Amino acid sequence: MAMKSVNLTASLLALSISACLAGCATNQTKESVAEHNQSASVIKDELPAAHNGKLEILSTEASLPVQQKDAQGQWLAYSPQKNPYLFNKTQVNKGSVLLFLEAQKAWRAEDFTTVEQKLDVIIKNDQQLSGPWVMKARLVLRDQQYSKAEEYLKKALSLNANNVNAYTLLAQVQRLQGNYFNAQNTLAKALMLWPDFPEAHYNLAMLYDAYLNKEVEAQQHLEAYMFLEKDVDPQDFAWLQNLAQRTGVSDSDIGQKTSPSRFLQQAATE
Repeated sequence: MAMKSVNLTASLLALSISACLAGCATNQTKESVAEHNQSASVIKDELPAAHNGKLEILSTEASLPVQQKDAQGQWLAYSPQKNPYLFNKTQVNKGSVLLFLEAQKAWRAEDFTTVEQKLDVIIKNDQQLSGPWVMKARLVLRDQQYSKAEEYLKKALSLNANNVNAYTLLAQVQRLQGNYFNAQNTLAKALMLWPDFPEAHYNLAMLYDAYLNKEVEAQQHLEAYMFLEKDVDPQDFAWLQNLAQRTGVSDSDIGQKTSPSRFLQQAATE
């Protein structure tokens, strides 16, 4: 039985790595407050056309999750949509999986030269994979090479248009360059693909609050994040409390889990 358990674990690990190679990043791209003290751009042909010299801003309201009630006024269970990359059918060879594991190990050891070498071999052998390009973008972002990161993310999305993590990283790169409306549109694009993407809602809340002066929208997307995410940082409770005080909005349209009054109470006990 022990051998079966080990083999099952290895198989699950291989499946997880295969998914990352085909369509996801090395990790989720949820920004932090600290990251906003730092300072790459959206795929130009993915942006909506400009009208009269102005960028058309995509609305994000339609992506907000709304929990429904039954005829008796009781909350109905909410079934979040799944990440579209999970339905990716790309076949990944075992050699690429092993190389990606080695690249991740080298990253943890901060051996970034080896990381790049491993990724380049994967890309040469499996040219249809999106994940290695996202990891290469993370590599160059360490040195603030924003245009290079944009190039790599553009390549990643051309290979897998459902790579929602590539969009969130791209929005981060745009935000670091001061392209805040482009970053908003990029996150809107991610939410069009996956409306229940917690990190995209969180990053939008940060963008709306810290950079675009849209406090109501920030509160809505922070509530959406809290509704969809199981583990919420206590600092985010305090953030919602602060937002609710500024907006004067104390009731959530999203669902019972995210009522600001509930989180105000919880924040007081943290």
